[in-house]
Parts: sequence; structure tokens; C-alpha cells
Amino acid sequence: MKILIKNAKILTMNNDETILENHSILIKKNRIQKIYPSIIEDESTYNKVVDAKNNLVMPGLINMHTHIPMTLLRNYADDLNLEDWLFNKIFPIEDKMEDEDIFFGTLLGCLEMLKSGTTTFLDMYFKSEIIAKAVKKAKIRAYIGKGFVNNNIENRIKENIDFFKNFNNKNNNLIKTIIAPHSVYTNDKESLKISNKMAQDTTKMMTIHLSESLNEVNNCIKLTNKTPFEFSDESRLFENVNTIVAHAVHLNKNDIKIIKKNNISLVHNPSSNLKISSGIMNVQKLLNEGINVTLGTDGAASNNTLDMFKEMHLASLISKGVFNNPTNLKAYDVLKMATTNAAKALNRENDLGKIKENYLADLIIININNINHTPSSNLINSLVYSTNGNDVILTMVNGNILYENGYFKDINEKSIIKKCNFLYNKLIKK
Repeated sequence: MKILIKNAKILTMNNDETILENHSILIKKNRIQKIYPSIIEDESTYNKVVDAKNNLVMPGLINMHTHIPMTLLRNYADDLNLEDWLFNKIFPIEDKMEDEDIFFGTLLGCLEMLKSGTTTFLDMYFKSEIIAKAVKKAKIRAYIGKGFVNNNIENRIKENIDFFKNFNNKNNNLIKTIIAPHSVYTNDKESLKISNKMAQDTTKMMTIHLSESLNEVNNCIKLTNKTPFEFSDESRLFENVNTIVAHAVHLNKNDIKIIKKNNISLVHNPSSNLKISSGIMNVQKLLNEGINVTLGTDGAASNNTLDMFKEMHLASLISKGVFNNPTNLKAYDVLKMATTNAAKALNRENDLGKIKENYLADLIIININNINHTPSSNLINSLVYSTNGNDVILTMVNGNILYENGYFKDINEKSIIKKCNFLYNKLIKK
């Protein structure tokens, strides 16, 4: 399969803010084979030619924290703090979710992400086997973690190991499995140690929620005399594994030392943290400390969208406003959080997050010839301050065009919407 994208502006994200003008991208199989100035050439040798004139090509976005089946719970539990939201609304209805709810909630979320420019996501949830099947149908790139808590431990260990054996590197290597202890308030010291051991025995990757709210931090200190990061470190959770921590809103100096010592990557979730009044991560301070910070939407039940362009916009503005510095989180820094920083967190710096020869062909095309991008004097700023997911006109994952000009290649969007509305109404009546 050979695809030519021609006449494009290209934001490569290759360590600078350069935008290539009037360039072509040759994609062969699942890789970017060549990037060169557009010329008049024989196009009969290509399986497909995409004319990107007046449009911009950039790397696909990487959503580093989701609970993707919860897309089915969009607008279900609003205007609550984290503890009320989680324990009084979400956990009870999740107990009622069946395999069909998980599958179609996941598929709905995958379509929303693809349509708005996300090509890779990292997820933590339960019934991960069902999630993986929906991901396979959507053909998106995914890192899937089976949520781990400290009950029925032996069975949960077996489930995690079986999930790794059955799904890691499956679906043309689009699916990767990770270990995903939920939090310090659903795991004790022993189960955190077990999580580390499972990670070391499998993909050496792990994700967890830590220090999301002040209540979480204060309760952890009350019970253990340690912050969530200190307790996790004492439990040897981070030892010799690539750890990705979601939220990390409330940090002390020792927490930052622990993050740096263990090369932990963090995920900023501004919409979710604002909505459930958890606080806001001081991203610029952490970046200045040399910490790798990425970006995520969290689940659609606490956001309530999966649009990473919206998340980039909010991340930049909230950092400027809350911390009283208009130079905080400039546009290119936020774009890095959603592309190259995320690739680094996933240990994929050599094949994801950039438009570069020999990299995987995960890319999107943005319509910049429209009202909200005019005048387009600074496209990098425009991508963060003016763009929304509706401006995406093409999404490619692994060399396959999955979404183009309002339509999905292999999935009937309207039928999925109808099915999910039916399942939601059925679920809330249980």
C-alpha cells in the first residue's frame, strides 16, 4: 500500500517549530518513507493520493489518560467532587455495566478520538479484553491497562498475566498491555508491590492515579504518614518500571524528588480536574524541573469530551491564568505534551509523535482554510488557541486512513450512536 499526501504544510514536531511549506509525504505500508518538496509526478503508482493544499499535516495526538468505556456515561454524573462522583455515582453504575456496554462505550470513544485527531490512547479500566476487541475493530493504537485493586488478589494477578499473554502486541502491534493499579486508596502496600512485580514480568510499563485531590493526599497522610507518592515509593511501586502517573495535582518537594528519581512521566488532565474541583497541576513548574509532562482527557464521564485540541487549549490558558504568568505553557510546549512528550512516556520516541522518515504513519490533516484559522499568521499558536476537533479532516493510524472528510472508513457512525443511546437508557434503569 502506497499513499501520497501532497501540497501540504507539515508541522513535523521534530525538535523545532518549523513548518514545511508545500511538501509531500510518501507512506509505504505503515511507515513514512519519504518527505520532500511537492513536485509534478506520476501518481499512477500510488494506491491513493491526498491533496492537502491549504491544509496542515501533523502527528496524531496521543491521549495519555482515559477510561474509554465510560464514554457511555457521558453527562451521567456532573457537578460533584471526586469522592462523591466516584463512590456514589460511578462505582455503583459500573457494577451494572455488561460486556455490551463496555464494547460499545469503547467503540464510541474510539470514534470520537479518531474524529478529533487522536491516534493513540492509554486506558485504565476493567473488562480489558472487551476493550481490546473494540479497539481492534476501530483500528486505533492503544495501551490498555486492566485496573488493579486489592481484593481477590490471586485472581486479579492471573487476569493481568493472561491479558498480557493474549493481547500484548496484537492487532498489527496496535495493542499494548500495561499494568494499572488504580490508586493508593484502592491498593495497599502489598498490592502495589505485586503491581510492580507484574509490570517487571510483562511490559515494564505501568500507570496509576496519584495525588488527584487534597482529600486523597490528606487521607493518605492520615493513614500512612506519607503522601501518595511517598507511600508508593516506599512500596517500591516505581522500581525498574516505566511509570505514567495521572493527575499529580498536589505535590510537595519530596514528591517532585521521587518523580525525578524514578523518571516518572505525568499526565495533566485539566478539564477533568477542573470539573470535579480537584485543583490544577503546576505544569510549567514541573517542566522547568525537567519532568516529562503529557496530556490526557480522562474519561468522558468527567470531562465530558475526548477532544485533545480542547484539552490543549484549556491546558495553556489555565496555566497562564491560575499561576499569573502569560508566558506559561506556550503553544508549542502544549503541542509537545500531546505528541513528543507522550511518545517519550511510552518509550516510543523512535517511531511515534513526529512526522519523520521511518516513523509510523500516525498522522492527521487539519483544515486551516476556514474562519477560525483566519488570518493564519501563526499556525502553531492557531493549533492550540483556535483549533477544535471538528477541524480534523483526515486521521491515519499505522498507514491506514480511518477517517476522512466526515466519514469513517469501516464503521457506521450513526448506527453506533443509536446503539449507545439505547444501551445508556437501558443501563440507568437497572
